[in-house]
Amino acid sequence: MSTPVTPSRHFDSEGKSIVPSRYTRSRTNPTDRAGEEIEFASQKGIRNTWFSRMRIFVAPYFAEFIGTAVFVLMGCGSNLTYTVLTTNAQSAWLGAAFGWGIGLMLGVFVAGGVSGAMLNPAVALSFAGYRGLPWIQVPFYFFAEFAGAFVGALLAYACFAHSLDPFDGYNRQISGPFGSAGAFGNFARPFIGNGAAFLSEAVGTGLLVLGVFAITDTNNFPARSCTPIAIGLLLTGLALSIGYPTGYSFNPARDLGPRCAAAIWYGADVFTFHGSYTWVPVAAPMAGGILGATAYEFFIVSRRALVEDNESTSVSEHSSVSYEE
Repeated sequence: MSTPVTPSRHFDSEGKSIVPSRYTRSRTNPTDRAGEEIEFASQKGIRNTWFSRMRIFVAPYFAEFIGTAVFVLMGCGSNLTYTVLTTNAQSAWLGAAFGWGIGLMLGVFVAGGVSGAMLNPAVALSFAGYRGLPWIQVPFYFFAEFAGAFVGALLAYACFAHSLDPFDGYNRQISGPFGSAGAFGNFARPFIGNGAAFLSEAVGTGLLVLGVFAITDTNNFPARSCTPIAIGLLLTGLALSIGYPTGYSFNPARDLGPRCAAAIWYGADVFTFHGSYTWVPVAAPMAGGILGATAYEFFIVSRRALVEDNESTSVSEHSSVSYEE
C-alpha cells in the first residue's frame, strides 16, 4: 500500500503554519460547489439552445449589416450635405471625402470585433482567397453588405428629403445643376468612358485592399488598436488622390445598394445612365481587390516568409553543428 504524501507546510512571519492554496481549495463547502456546478450546467444549457446557436451564427452578418449601414449613411449624408448646401466644389469634395472616411472608420469600430468589418464585397472576396475567411460565408457577407448599404441610403434620404424639396423643386433629377442621384450611386464624369472608369475603379480598389492587408497584417507593421482610424484615412486619401474620375466607389455594395434605393425616387434610369454604367462600380472593384490582394501576398508576404524560412534554416543548421561538436 502506498504511503500518503503530506503537503509541505509554509510559515508566516509569526511562525503560523500556512497550507498552500491548492490544498485549501479542496476544503470548499460541498453545497457551494454543487451550486456552482448547477449554475454552470444551466448556462451551458442556455448556450446550447436553438435560439442561442442561431444568434451565434447570424452575429457576424448582422454586425456586417449594421457596420455597412453606418458607413453608407454617413457617406451618403455627407454627399447630400454638400450637394444641397454648398456651391463650392472644392470644399464639397474635401468634406465628402472626410465624411466617407469617418463613416468607414465608425463602421469598422462598430463591426470589427464581431465580423472583421470588411464592409465591402471586394475585401470579403480577397480575405476568402488569402486570409482564411471560409468560402461558405462569403455569400452571406455579400448579402449583409448590400442590404446594409441599401438601408443606410434609405436612412440618408429620409434625413434629407425635406432639404431636397426646395433644392430641386420636388423634381428628383439624376444629373444637371439640380441633380442629386450622384449622392447615392456613383457616376463617372461625363468625359470619362466606361473603360477608363473601369481602370480607375480597379486601381483604386486594388490600392484599398493592398492597404487593408498591410494595416491588418500582424507580421508587417499593423495599426492594431488604430486599425479603424487607419482604414478610414486610407479611404479618404484614395478619394482625394485618385477618386475624382469616378467618384471613388471602390466597393460594389457601397454603389449598388444606394443605387437601388435611389431608383425608388429617381426611377430606373439610375441603372442605365451614362451608358449603363452600373456594372462598372460592381465588376471593377471585385477585379481590382483580387489583384491588390494577390500583389500583397506574392510580393510582400512571400518575401517575408522566405526570409523567415532562411533564418529558421540557418538556426537549425547551427544547432545541429553545435550538437555534433
